[in-house]
Amino acid sequence: MLLPPKRISLKHWFAVILICVAPLTAESPHGTAPHTAVTDYAAHAAQDNIQIGASLLTHKELKKVLATDVNQCCIVVEVAIYPPKENFVKISLDNFMLREPGMDTGTRPSTADVLAARLEATPTKPDREHTPGVTRSSEIGYGRTTGRDSCGDRTSSGGIYTRESVGVGVPVGGSSQPSLPEGSVPQSNRRAIEAELTEKGLPQVESWAPVAGYLYFSVPKKKKDGYELVYTMGDKKVVLALK
Repeated sequence: MLLPPKRISLKHWFAVILICVAPLTAESPHGTAPHTAVTDYAAHAAQDNIQIGASLLTHKELKKVLATDVNQCCIVVEVAIYPPKENFVKISLDNFMLREPGMDTGTRPSTADVLAARLEATPTKPDREHTPGVTRSSEIGYGRTTGRDSCGDRTSSGGIYTRESVGVGVPVGGSSQPSLPEGSVPQSNRRAIEAELTEKGLPQVESWAPVAGYLYFSVPKKKKDGYELVYTMGDKKVVLALK
């Protein structure tokens, strides 16, 4: 025998809404997988029950996790945000700043499209028109494949790939292809670079679950004294020392 539904309080309704909404926002569209605990990051702190962890990536680590050579343009910090229990956190790049220790001002994170445009291609030497030798070229691309899983549903996956080629010959009458202006990259490569940096970057979302990703700072080179990552929440700041 079914009993008539009892009157549900507003508190219970709110709990039901949390349960229904949380799975929808638990998975972020981009970023990296957060570590199990915030203490797994080199620097970590908490403010208003929000936990934040951060690690400064080395050149060797960046070569393993990114096909794009970002070492020539910026410093990369992996950041993870852990929201309070039964609450969400709103993440924005405007909340972050990288500064030298003791300084009041610093650098804001760069977006993927800005970095893709800033990365430079190696210019072609002007005196190679009649010089025999070996030529090398590289290409960065973004590919996506589709298929079906065991249940018959369509699936889609994508990723960054790199391709290199080598040729031997003697150019006659000039190069067969015009060289790119210094400070530019092919449009196809630029789109692929932007796609990868966006995919791995820290998502700007509202999430009930931990979120992690990379922040890209256009800083000339790493300082011996390290940096401070500043995370602002309203009128409060969390400062993480990065070495």
